[in-house]
Amino acid sequence: MPERATSSKFRLSLGLKILLYSLLFLLLAWWGGRVAYDRAMQQLHVEGSDRLLNSIGQLRRSLGQYNYLPFLVAQNLQVRDFLRQPDEHNRTLVNRVLEQFNLVAGSTALFVLDPTGEALAYSNWRDESSQQLRSQWQQHYFQQALAGEQGQELQYQEDLETATFFMSAPIYDGGLVGVAVIRLDVPRLSEQLTTDHPLLVVSPTGELVFKSDLGWPLGQLESRLLSDGTRLQLVPHKDSMAIMHRVELDDLGWQVSTLTDIRPARQREQLVVASVLSGGVALGLLLLYLRESRQKRRLQLERLQERARSEEQQRDIINTAQVGLIHITPSGQVELVNPMAMQLFGVSAEQIRHQPVLNLLRAGFSARPLQQALGALGSERFQPLTGLEVVGQRADGSEFPMLISIRQMDRHPELGYLVTLIDISRRKRLEQALREANESLEQKVVARTQALQEAQAELVQAGKLAALGRMSASVVHELNQPMTAMRTYLAIAEKQLDNPDALVRNLRQQQQLLDRMALITGQLKTFAYRKPERIDPVSLQQVMEQVLQLFRGRFEELDLQLHFDPPPPDMKIAGDAARYEQVMINLIKNSCDAMSTRPGEHHLWISVQAIENGQMLLDVRDNGPGIEPEHRTQLFEPFFTTKEVGQGLGLGLAIVHSILRDLGGSIEPVDQAEGACFRLSMPLYQPRSE
Repeated sequence: MPERATSSKFRLSLGLKILLYSLLFLLLAWWGGRVAYDRAMQQLHVEGSDRLLNSIGQLRRSLGQYNYLPFLVAQNLQVRDFLRQPDEHNRTLVNRVLEQFNLVAGSTALFVLDPTGEALAYSNWRDESSQQLRSQWQQHYFQQALAGEQGQELQYQEDLETATFFMSAPIYDGGLVGVAVIRLDVPRLSEQLTTDHPLLVVSPTGELVFKSDLGWPLGQLESRLLSDGTRLQLVPHKDSMAIMHRVELDDLGWQVSTLTDIRPARQREQLVVASVLSGGVALGLLLLYLRESRQKRRLQLERLQERARSEEQQRDIINTAQVGLIHITPSGQVELVNPMAMQLFGVSAEQIRHQPVLNLLRAGFSARPLQQALGALGSERFQPLTGLEVVGQRADGSEFPMLISIRQMDRHPELGYLVTLIDISRRKRLEQALREANESLEQKVVARTQALQEAQAELVQAGKLAALGRMSASVVHELNQPMTAMRTYLAIAEKQLDNPDALVRNLRQQQQLLDRMALITGQLKTFAYRKPERIDPVSLQQVMEQVLQLFRGRFEELDLQLHFDPPPPDMKIAGDAARYEQVMINLIKNSCDAMSTRPGEHHLWISVQAIENGQMLLDVRDNGPGIEPEHRTQLFEPFFTTKEVGQGLGLGLAIVHSILRDLGGSIEPVDQAEGACFRLSMPLYQPRSE
């Protein structure tokens, strides 16, 4: 009985120990799981914060790659020329420039506004729906540009559930002449964001800018405090919970939020609990402990052998290295040296052992970084020295350039420092050869540039002499005929002194010849005229009536039918009447001369086509032989003519082009199926405000 009672008490005591052992490991597993979960949540919080910063960086980089566009458009010379002279030709050029900028940059649209907010040019000009834009005067980004700042504004379209971001910059040309604007659809911007986690961007007014996860949670936030004092905001997400990180961008006012799933923290908690329980079971197995002990002793022996092999390999590497290696003590004295270093300096290991490493440099050589590194050996102030160029000295006294590096032994700092030496003599020779080649090439480039400049000056001078020769030949030919005729009429006049009637007719003919000569020389004076300083209102209707009166006889001679649609009498153009009369006389005379060489009916159309951008567009069209395509580029060059010699100097269209340019207008040929057509752009008169 006593033995059985003792045995039973022993079994109860052993069972109690097993129970206590199990409860201890269960408690340890629970505590370890909670600690692992807490640390995992801290790590997820840090990773989520990093992802939020990365997303903000991507968002800013995506916006930053478009910041230069408004300034690029504002600095474009063609845009400035267009704002100074907003005609259709310049508008077309600017539209194409904006279209190219838009395609290269990948933005949605680029456009140029005048100071009143009206759109003058647009990158999407080929799209008919974008031709008419509303005034942007009320837009915040436009007002910012007018104030001389870079404008930024986000606009949200509720019907399309999308956002558009605008950036603007002022355009200056002596003063503010316009505003350059870039429009960027946020969906296109979001395509550049590479995110593998839910991301939400909200504007300051609460409008949605971007959402990467259609199932973004809208539930109540739950606050949770970690052991390090970090307070997290948790929200339900799908079938789990997620950490929400949120920050507001100061400059844009946007609120950026990301979600981080906490399931990895739960998995780590479960993993730690399972590991602790498994470890508790493993500790109870004595056989496993014995097996681990034997393996440990075997591994120790293998490590010793591996270390010995590693040390042998390191010696082989050091001895066969193609750079000089020197081991120095914390006092800066040489301890060991490899064969390459001995070859570089032409010494043996015994000659330099226990010598200061500075003895290997040129006598008197001093490099401050090297002195600082050697002075800090053996202290915490030491900083590794990498790739410092110095001058070494061999045992025979010769010198050579080399790179020196000093690093401390990482695994065994007490062993000292390793000095690496690299001979750079060959590199220095190559650098010198390259430098000499560059200097020779620069001299050749300078000589060639000077020769090209001299050749260009000779070509310019030759062009001037050729133009002067053409002008002289034309003027001499035009004046030679009237002068020859005048000599003939003078000879006849001597014989008709007794016949007054014949003498009067003779003198009238001489007067006509003088008028013709004055007309020829008068055309040459036109190019010396300066732009009129005074701009007056001119009635185009009165100008046309006076000009057409001069051509009545010529119209009857050609049997020409005139189709003239007179403008309203109160419509005034800016300039002076005499210059506009000269413009119309030259154009109508050219049309009559062209139609006179062609039989059949002759028609001349003169009509106002449109009023746009403060300019009146007037067409002068005939049904003559028209303009040859190869002559279009030379129409407005002085002394260019398709008429026969003696029929003109080729100054008519050149004079018209010069006059209209000085008055702020333009002229250009218009394609026609029959005949020739010129479109004149003349500025409307704008009264100055008192």
